[in-house]
Amino acid sequence: MRACALAIACFLSFVVMPAAAAEPPAPQVRSTEIGIEGDAATVWYPAAVDRRVPVVLLLPGANVRKQYYAGFASALADYGFVVVVPEHYPLPFLGYSVPSEHLLNRAVAWARAEVANPVSPIGAVLDPGTLLVAGHSYGAATALYAAADRCQPPFCFGLSYRRPPELRAIVGHGANTTVGGSVDPVAVQGIPVMFINGTNDGVSELAEAYASFTRLTGAPSSAFVNLLGANHFCLTDENNPPGAAPDPRVPTTSWGASIATAARWTAMWFLAQLGDRAARDYVYRVGPQQDSAVHVELR
Repeated sequence: MRACALAIACFLSFVVMPAAAAEPPAPQVRSTEIGIEGDAATVWYPAAVDRRVPVVLLLPGANVRKQYYAGFASALADYGFVVVVPEHYPLPFLGYSVPSEHLLNRAVAWARAEVANPVSPIGAVLDPGTLLVAGHSYGAATALYAAADRCQPPFCFGLSYRRPPELRAIVGHGANTTVGGSVDPVAVQGIPVMFINGTNDGVSELAEAYASFTRLTGAPSSAFVNLLGANHFCLTDENNPPGAAPDPRVPTTSWGASIATAARWTAMWFLAQLGDRAARDYVYRVGPQQDSAVHVELR
């Protein structure tokens, strides 16, 4: 695996190159299948690392199977994260997958159990005290409501919800909190949040996503990243994966390019919020000026 500093340095130089430049090296990661309190999940983790790395919980969109995030999850893990991609079926007999806010708490419990397991190769590299969440579509809304300590159906059922104290930052892809045509304001209570939305997103319309971003409160830092030419399924390995509500709009950027860009900005946001100085410089100065694949607004 590339060391964290080397990865940042490589991509700082990569983004100033023309669009026709060579693709970055293939990720050096491994994956394994696990269970988290009854939910099937895939874990992607660095093949070689000399330090403990944070956990990223990747919450899928509604009815998108976890295998369709393989490219994005492996690219993100290569920056130095253990990436967990679960599938949750609150009503299994309907066969419909919707992420749950409780997955944040369950991911932390799983991480602690793995660290305590002396024969776990994952437990040997992960840091159970740091949780980062990347959500796609419904998964992004799940993460936002969890950060707000709101038990919001259909992402949570009950009288209350309390996020785990290990949560440090969120990135929402194709995210909005529009309900019945109006934006539901969300107060995330001290959690840094980045929105990443494709300019060709026909499911989470850009205007809806931006309105949700502007109504977000409580974030010490926030950012809105327009991923140019991407549609709603810029994270998945194919457009309109089976079972998901399709996006009628066609992307004008390649899948490989959109996944690489989304993974880069997700990783840089997470690392910046964890105190990495090079990543912070990328997010707040270099990237917005030099990455021609995006347009960035910072708050």
